[in-house]
Amino acid sequence: MPVDFERVLTAAVANAPAEIRGLPRLNLGSGRDRREGYVNLDLVAVPGVDVVASLGTTVLPFRDGAFGVVVCRDILEHVDVVPAMRDVHRITAAGGTVIVSAVHFTSRNLYVDPTHVRGFSVRTLEFFATGDEREWRRPYYFDFAFRDIEYAAIQFGTTLGNGRFLVWDRAVEPCVNARRVTQDLYEMTGLSRIFPAANVVAVLRK
Repeated sequence: MPVDFERVLTAAVANAPAEIRGLPRLNLGSGRDRREGYVNLDLVAVPGVDVVASLGTTVLPFRDGAFGVVVCRDILEHVDVVPAMRDVHRITAAGGTVIVSAVHFTSRNLYVDPTHVRGFSVRTLEFFATGDEREWRRPYYFDFAFRDIEYAAIQFGTTLGNGRFLVWDRAVEPCVNARRVTQDLYEMTGLSRIFPAANVVAVLRK
């Protein structure tokens, strides 16, 4: 089954603890992707934005633990990720869910958009989580940590530019995401240059 952000989001919300399901939801970096039932936040006051604020450069205007679900779709590649994740962690309720889609480091789109400041590995967000001990988990790096990463996948399908024609990339997606080791081998070898990915999609639980 292809990695689909909306499907991942729906499943993550459905699996959220009962005590946080009634809390508000936040759509960070919403742009024109306005989501009904969410507080839509962006740096620019385009139509549909409810709150104008800058992630990672100022403290977001919300109380601690305000949101049960935080959507970070196509936003983290635009900001200083450490202070951004610190504030996302702060405003997420205990047991809450953060769903991320961020540009993969092999994606052409990382360089097409001049406002992108970094790409992501499927392992990057592990630095912000504790959970079971993995190679890349460093809970001593920061003064905050999510409890675990419940899902992490490399997404290949893209509709940007001429990405929709890269059918061979989408064909390798299930093989790459079959196991953790196949994800690692893909990123460590020339396969990631022959078959470039689009995004990293992940679910973090606080």
